[in-house]
Amino acid sequence: MERFPSYKYILILFLFELGFALKFNFIGVISISELFLLFYVPTVILPKVCWKSSKDLRNITIAYIILLLFQVLSEYMVGNELTNSLKGIAITVVSYFHFIFLIYYLSKWKKLILVLLLSQIFMRLFSEVAVEEQTIEDVIHGEAAAYLKFYISPILILMFLCLSVMLTTKKFPLLFSFLGVILVALGARSSGGMAFAAGLVTYMISHRLVVRNKKRFIISLVILCVIAYSCYVYYVNQVLSGAITSGNNRQLFLCENPYNPLELLMAGRSEMWVGWQAFMDKFWFGHGAWPYDPSGKYQRMMYAMHDEVRKLPLDTNYLIPSHSVLVGCGMMNGIFAFVTMAYILYFFVKQGVLSFLSYERKYKLVLVYYVIFLLWTAFFSPQSHFRLSMPIAFAIIFVIYASIRTGIKHRNTRTSQPDDGCINNGSVQ
Repeated sequence: MERFPSYKYILILFLFELGFALKFNFIGVISISELFLLFYVPTVILPKVCWKSSKDLRNITIAYIILLLFQVLSEYMVGNELTNSLKGIAITVVSYFHFIFLIYYLSKWKKLILVLLLSQIFMRLFSEVAVEEQTIEDVIHGEAAAYLKFYISPILILMFLCLSVMLTTKKFPLLFSFLGVILVALGARSSGGMAFAAGLVTYMISHRLVVRNKKRFIISLVILCVIAYSCYVYYVNQVLSGAITSGNNRQLFLCENPYNPLELLMAGRSEMWVGWQAFMDKFWFGHGAWPYDPSGKYQRMMYAMHDEVRKLPLDTNYLIPSHSVLVGCGMMNGIFAFVTMAYILYFFVKQGVLSFLSYERKYKLVLVYYVIFLLWTAFFSPQSHFRLSMPIAFAIIFVIYASIRTGIKHRNTRTSQPDDGCINNGSVQ
């Protein structure tokens, strides 16, 4: 293993992520980077993996294989169209290859995390907002809402994360939380809320306000929830009084009780709740990948939650909505795929949370943010995130966790044996 990678690693990683912005049609929409993954990972990277010593990597690989098998079984049982079936299966394959590609390079030199973050900034500058990214509320509010949510907000967050890696100061998480407050006030509630929560949690961890003692941990969690809900109540009051007018504030007025965050989630992410109902209607094997809603049942169900949207014409070619990676997995491929996807998410979230309290100040804010991002994206973002943004979160969490375990093992044994989370017969530097 190389302690310091040559510049070619930096260039490969940067150009690879940038390549996701260059797309064309092949079965479905696919990027240059995805085509590259399909050839490069099986032939170059996978043969180099130290499977015997990589217990964590073996476990997550088995989970991906099981998910793929349940998808194939589901597509066969529901008799789905071949094109749609291949699109659904391709998402899982690309997700795994994307994850493997990233940890292969990040495990050579952990500082490549900064390069990965920078590449995401440039990739977003050259990307267009996919139709599936937008919720009904985004469509109603037009380009201004989409521009803030999908361009300005993520770019600002990524820039702050880059700065947090370069400027390891304990006060930076508070600045990140302040950025979150500004984004929420401007109307980017989800991304702003994630930034606010990540900054607050990181600050509490850095100042030893969250410790391994169960009693103090529970107290800290209660305090965190009280602070978060108090901020939410203040935000609602400002919207209802007219002090804040930007963003999708119409959702609050749709709620019978706007002070209930779950009601706001139902109004803002109605696609996810409708997708859950579609999942329950075909519990065992789902509707198949990218299923149509010819009767308009699920469209009408979703429109009923948005008075303004009921005026839009129905079309028999509409897809069943879900706008959720986890729920969408169940809706498309049934309960067995749903449980497997839930395990994959649990695997990485657990690794991330276990890494919170270890000494990794340089990447602490990045780690906390991507754990929160992973949870939000799994529940409230479209299926495409499983192959695009979620492998980035998976890889960052996996590499930081492996690095911490390697450091602890080396301190305890004073040896240089590889950690069981490695990918290239060496510890993460």
